[in-house]
Amino acid sequence: MSEKTKILIFIDWFLPGYKAGGPIRSVANIINTLSHIFDFYIVTSDRDLGDEFPYKNIETNKAIRRTNYTITYLARGNQNIKSYKKILKSLNPDKVYLNSLFSFRFSVLPLIASKKHIFPSSVILAPRGMLGKGAINLKKTKKSGFLKLSSLFKLYSGITWHATTQDEAKDIKNTISKKAKVINVGNIPTKPKNYFKKKKTTETKFVFISRISKKKNLLFAIELLKGLNTETKVVFDIFGPEEDFDYKKQCDNIIFALPKNISVKFKGELSHDEVENTLRNYHFFLFPTLHENYGHAVFEALSASCPVVLSKNTPWKNLEEKKIGWDINLNDKEKFQTRIQKCIEMKQEEYDTMSENAFNFAKDFFESSQAVKDTQKMFEDE
Repeated sequence: MSEKTKILIFIDWFLPGYKAGGPIRSVANIINTLSHIFDFYIVTSDRDLGDEFPYKNIETNKAIRRTNYTITYLARGNQNIKSYKKILKSLNPDKVYLNSLFSFRFSVLPLIASKKHIFPSSVILAPRGMLGKGAINLKKTKKSGFLKLSSLFKLYSGITWHATTQDEAKDIKNTISKKAKVINVGNIPTKPKNYFKKKKTTETKFVFISRISKKKNLLFAIELLKGLNTETKVVFDIFGPEEDFDYKKQCDNIIFALPKNISVKFKGELSHDEVENTLRNYHFFLFPTLHENYGHAVFEALSASCPVVLSKNTPWKNLEEKKIGWDINLNDKEKFQTRIQKCIEMKQEEYDTMSENAFNFAKDFFESSQAVKDTQKMFEDE
């Protein structure tokens, strides 16, 4: 029996971490569905996003075997080219998969090290939406400078790019090179479980699950609630790690000025295992993000029978005609507020239909997805 193809994955944060959200889920779903075909090896940080201290009871700088993958948690002093060369030489992988564009420690350095051990075409880089307009405009000067330097030194010459949407494929071609080799393979979704019926009372409950940062546009969501014309009780609960203290403070200032009938609270962080049961306690998922390459949180909301109110800056489009939510231009604040008002005034019968539609859409999307087969082919192609 021939050996399985070895896939070496570099990612800034991985399980048991959860604060980085989508990228962790993307890689976990790849491994969960394809570990019977490939041998996966992960190199990652010894702590979660933003944490000062390493994970407890996890040995660092040593390969640890899990159920369906092998993982090495590197201490900060070992996140360097010397360590990566040693790992590459020892493992001799068939493919190297990078899960970031701008990460110096877990993308740039591993890429430099990898080019000395395997063909550049065997290196696959998933930028995870970092080249989208809404994402690249944050810290634009710094990112533009990095891209110019990487072009000057031909850092990405010969590698393969993993885009998860047609828009991202265009972003890569427009930003990196028209000649860049780009494979468009969608993210592997998490399998939905069961439809869950929710009671639509006079209290309408909205939820936000993501990092507290400018990119996720939480401040805009809170400002939308401030402009509502309603005396009905509205709850908006926010779950996620606090990534930007000053941004959180701006949100707090708006919350302080809200009417008494509108309750907005920060509820702390959630591990991925807690997300589904949390979503089942809410009627609508409110997420006016500046940019999402995929939006695992959106799919998880739909899977939990939770209709969504989104910006147009995600791959989830034409939601109103599907009767599972709305995708709205961020320039149209009035339309956002009109749709939120509709959510508040919605009767039980209409909500039941919309909620069940959301679950069925997620279920059908998962069952019809070609992402597993396409991801397998991406790793098998020479």
